[in-house]
Amino acid sequence: MVLMALLTFAFILCAMAQLALSQSSCVTPVGAAGQCIRYQECPFVQRITDIYGRNIPQTIYSQIQQMQCQGSSNGFHLCCPNEGTPQSSRKASTKVIRSEGGNLSRYSRQGLQILNAVTNCGNKGNPKVSGGKTAKPGDFPWVALLKYNINNPRPFLCGGSLISDRHILTAAHCIVGQPEVIAVRLGEHDLESEEDCHYLGGINRVCLPPYEEFGIEKIHVHPSYVHGQISYDIAVIKLDRVVKEKSHIKPVCLPIDQKSQELDFDQSFFIAGWGGTDKAVAATKLQQALITRKNLNECRKFYNKDDVTDNHICATGTGIKHTCQGDSGGPVFFKHRFKNTYRVVQYGVVSFGGSRCGRAENQPGVFSSVIDMLPWITQNLE
Repeated sequence: MVLMALLTFAFILCAMAQLALSQSSCVTPVGAAGQCIRYQECPFVQRITDIYGRNIPQTIYSQIQQMQCQGSSNGFHLCCPNEGTPQSSRKASTKVIRSEGGNLSRYSRQGLQILNAVTNCGNKGNPKVSGGKTAKPGDFPWVALLKYNINNPRPFLCGGSLISDRHILTAAHCIVGQPEVIAVRLGEHDLESEEDCHYLGGINRVCLPPYEEFGIEKIHVHPSYVHGQISYDIAVIKLDRVVKEKSHIKPVCLPIDQKSQELDFDQSFFIAGWGGTDKAVAATKLQQALITRKNLNECRKFYNKDDVTDNHICATGTGIKHTCQGDSGGPVFFKHRFKNTYRVVQYGVVSFGGSRCGRAENQPGVFSSVIDMLPWITQNLE
C-alpha cells in the first residue's frame, strides 16, 4: 500500500515536471516574452484560425513555423506570446472579426441610423469626369488608401471609401491573406507630393489641406468570404477616432433608400484609385475611369472558374480603361437620385479584374454589389 502511494506520488511529480517543461518561458522571434506550449493552446494561433480557417496565408504560416520551440511532450510546440506583452497587445489592437451580426438579409436599425446621420454624404465630386484620366485634387473626397505594415516606401496595397464618420468600406481580400492594415489615409491625391494643388482657370493656384491618417479599432470581414474566391468580397473597417469633415475629406452615400436603388440595366459607373495604368505601373496621382454595367454572363465567360452571382456587378470600360491591382477595395459610384436630391452614391467595391487588367481588351471586371451586401454592412457599423 505504501509502495503504491509512493509510485502514485512519483507519477504526479513527473507529470507536473513535464507540464512545467512544456510551458517553460521562451522568447518569440520578435523578442517578446512567451511560453513554450502546444500550438493548439496558443491564443495567437486560435485567433489566426478564427480568421482564416484552414486557408492560412503562407506568410503567416511561415511566421508560425519560426515560433517553434522544443517542448517536452509530443506534438508541435510554439513560443506563444504572453497576453499583455507588447507584441500581443499590438496584435489585439486591430481585431479582425468574422461577425455575422444576425440574419444577413435584415437591415440593422442602428446601422441605418448611422448612415442616415451622414447628411452631407456624396455632396462633392465632378459629375462630368471621363474615363482613364487623372482626377482633379478634391474631386473624390471619400476615396481612401489602406496602409499596410510592410517595409516599402509605398505601403498602400488597396483602397477603400469613407461611408460614415468612423467607417471605411473595402474588399475582404484586402484584409484576409494580406499584411496587417495599420492605418487608413484620407484626403490624399498625389502620393509624391506633400501639397496637392491645381490651378483654377490656369491662373489661381488652389491647394488642399494635408492628408490625414487614422488608426484602426477593428475590422469586420463578411463571414461567408473565402480567401482566394470572389464571392462576399467585402469588409468594414472601424477607425480609431471620428473623422471631421473637410473640403477634401467627406463620406460617400450608400443606396439606403428606394430611389437610390433604382438602376438602369446598362448603368455607367465611375471608379477611382491609384492602381496600375495603361503603362502597367502604379499611378502616383488619383486616377478615374468610366465603366458600364454588363450582363453577368459576360463576366462568366472570362471568370468561368469563379462563381459570378447576383452578389456581383459585372462592368467594363472601353479599351484599356479598367481597374488594376492597387484599385482593389475602391468604390464604384456615380451621381444618382438620393432621397430628395442628387448625390454621389456607391454601388460597388472593386473585387477582381483578372490577368488582362490594363490591356487593350474589353474584359469586364467583377465588383461586389453594395445593394446586395447592404444588410450586412448596416449590421457591422457598430
